[in-house]
Amino acid sequence: MAIPCCVDNIAIEKIRKLSVEDFKSEYLNIGKPVIIEDAIDSWPAREWTLESLSERVGQNVVHIRHNTNCEEYRMGRQYAIRQTTFGEYIDDLKVGNSRSMNSYMAVQNIRKAFPELEDDVKIPEYVGKVHGGPFLWIAHKGHYEYCHFDPDDGFLVVLNGSKQVRLFGCNFLHNLYPNALGTKGRTVQSRVNCDDPDVDEHPLFPNTRCHYGIIRSGEMLYIPAFWWHQVTSLEATISVNIFWGDAGDNVYLSKVMTDPIWPCFRHWLLNIVEQNAAYQSFNRTLSRLPEAIRNFLMTQWHETVTEDQMRLLVETILDHLNLEQLPENDSCCKHPPPIKIRGLLWRS
Repeated sequence: MAIPCCVDNIAIEKIRKLSVEDFKSEYLNIGKPVIIEDAIDSWPAREWTLESLSERVGQNVVHIRHNTNCEEYRMGRQYAIRQTTFGEYIDDLKVGNSRSMNSYMAVQNIRKAFPELEDDVKIPEYVGKVHGGPFLWIAHKGHYEYCHFDPDDGFLVVLNGSKQVRLFGCNFLHNLYPNALGTKGRTVQSRVNCDDPDVDEHPLFPNTRCHYGIIRSGEMLYIPAFWWHQVTSLEATISVNIFWGDAGDNVYLSKVMTDPIWPCFRHWLLNIVEQNAAYQSFNRTLSRLPEAIRNFLMTQWHETVTEDQMRLLVETILDHLNLEQLPENDSCCKHPPPIKIRGLLWRS
């Protein structure tokens, strides 16, 4: 659970009866993870089992990641997607066949994939503004989910089963060796295998501080925005997660554009820029970059951008692309080509 080679290992605090005010002051505002033990006691989803879910939504179509046992998956570089029914996936999981041990039902949008279940999951009172979700995840015992960070504050809720978690603060951006800029997806993935770190290949990794813990049935983990996290299922586990941010029109963006989060946000943004750079429409996007950034951040986080923030974001992108100025806009289109997250499936 702890990682012996890390310079420091800290057990994640567990707490009950946490008020919204105390959550904000003691955890959210300072970016500190915590496991809340009684946050979902009233959720109908607390009673979910593999069998009950299969009875209710067994015919629903789902997208399953496969080839999840390979090293490329553990480093977040590659996986394939297959389509099946929820019931077939659960049947595989229950018998423990070879296909189930190499598969993972991840990030299924409950509202879209399982509308029958939507009322069973509640938005925690601590959430300021939902960015995405809730999403459903079901894993076999021993599944290792690659270490990565998300561009949102997050809650990971275990409904049935248990998960081991390891978190690393956003001040350890380069210690976790992110994949090359332009890697697909909404997350930034780490090349470090947290179960068996190669300190010769990743010599900065031992200088990290690992926050570790086990989330058990009925518990909810707060993952601070842009924190690296690696999750392993200790048994067949049903979980949901929610991506969210602070309430307000500019509070969350202001937070992530301030140290210590800013370097991770910058890296995430440039990763998406590189995802788009090879497309023919990219030059037209650049010609109207402030509009494209404004639309992108509104879509992702429902946030507005101040003039100073826009100036910094544009300068950051120009500097990365080795451009002195934006290209001229010769388009008569009403809107610029959007900045898109490439390689995204079933997240919206």
